[in-house]
Amino acid sequence: MVKAKKTKFDIVSIGDCTIDAFLHIEEAEVHNTKNGKKLSFNYGDKIPYESLTILSAGNCNNVAVGSSRLGLKAGYYGTVGGDHNSHVILNKLKKEGVSRDLMSIQKHAQTNFHVVLWYKKDRTILIKHQPYTYHLPSGINSTQWIYLSTVGPRGLKLHTEIVDFLKKNPNIKMAFNPGTYQLRLGLSKLKPLFKHTEILFVNKEEAQLLVDGKTEDFRELANRLHKHGPKTVVITDGLKGSYCLHGDAFYYMGIYPHTPFEATGCGDAYAVGFTSARVHGLSVPESLRWGSRNGASVATKIGPQEGLVKFSQMQKDLRSHKSFQAKIIK
Repeated sequence: MVKAKKTKFDIVSIGDCTIDAFLHIEEAEVHNTKNGKKLSFNYGDKIPYESLTILSAGNCNNVAVGSSRLGLKAGYYGTVGGDHNSHVILNKLKKEGVSRDLMSIQKHAQTNFHVVLWYKKDRTILIKHQPYTYHLPSGINSTQWIYLSTVGPRGLKLHTEIVDFLKKNPNIKMAFNPGTYQLRLGLSKLKPLFKHTEILFVNKEEAQLLVDGKTEDFRELANRLHKHGPKTVVITDGLKGSYCLHGDAFYYMGIYPHTPFEATGCGDAYAVGFTSARVHGLSVPESLRWGSRNGASVATKIGPQEGLVKFSQMQKDLRSHKSFQAKIIK
């Protein structure tokens, strides 16, 4: 359980929120090319879609909601505009018990809006991050952990503020899941953050991108990231499972039994499951179980938040799957 401490929050998520519009399509094709798989439509045609679902989303928004469901006092610093979509996000946070005290409302801007093209069991996301102005809010130091993820193209200044903040508050731990624009900065510009990172979450392709290598060896990828500062490195590999380097121990975690339906938000769900378990004081192997269970649950629903597991359900599910355990790789 969470250790008693006089902080307003157990964890504060820092990063952009969005409205996601899920377009379920069937009249499309996937082609294998030398640069990977490509989703294609008939150019200039009218393409019918099966359904449209609009949801509150965004990496850190998902994590804020997920950590609240897992029994933590959750705060969120994200930015919304002065439009109708901002109310959708703010109302959902309130409903989920996430504090909105740290939220930034920039009335002359638009709220981020992404389009998710959902084809079969995978999705292609059209993203646009508004050019928000970022500044760490006062009161953010009343927390045990922060969770940093996607910020827009003007987020570099925020990175500097976070590094300074962590230097001044060494007892506060950070989990970091780099988003699109952060990954584009490259490893050299992320190193100051890595030096203060307790847990780093990336998928295999992101890990390869950061270390500028094509190795398929997860231990090597984790070691190369670990040497730049993160104490714990978690690398996910979709339906193949995940790997974790913590100290001298290297773990493999399989996928929690489930039938995949729609994959958006599985990475966020995994990260918030793992991080929340650590905030609760659980071991790394148990945290891997939490991450995998949460990610699998989200994959059975539409969107990144509907399937996020509550604390009581997490305990019940893992008790009924005692054989589902992380494995140490020698």
